[in-house]
Amino acid sequence: MSDDVHALRCAELATPVTELMAAVLTAQGGAKAAFEEVERLAAQVRDIAAKGALGIDQADYVSWAEGAPAVLGRMIEAAEQSDKRGVWEAFADPQFGLHRIGAACAGQPRW
Repeated sequence: MSDDVHALRCAELATPVTELMAAVLTAQGGAKAAFEEVERLAAQVRDIAAKGALGIDQADYVSWAEGAPAVLGRMIEAAEQSDKRGVWEAFADPQFGLHRIGAACAGQPRW
């Protein structure tokens, strides 16, 4: 079951995480539309992360899911303020940033 839940979460996350990464990079240029995209996509990723890690044994995923909703919330708040530094800091958070979900889903389809 653990592998199934892990695969499902990674499948749910693949598109919004990929699109969020692009939006975060674009937002570094300061475009209002990019910040709006960061808000929308970060909310999608946060909603999936908020499902938690029950039934998942993959340690990187479990660790990421613990703190990702709060970090994504900070990203959304920063995007609402057009704060490119705040968006970047949340994106690159050493414990709960998007690189962690990349590691947690490595080897899964579309990762």
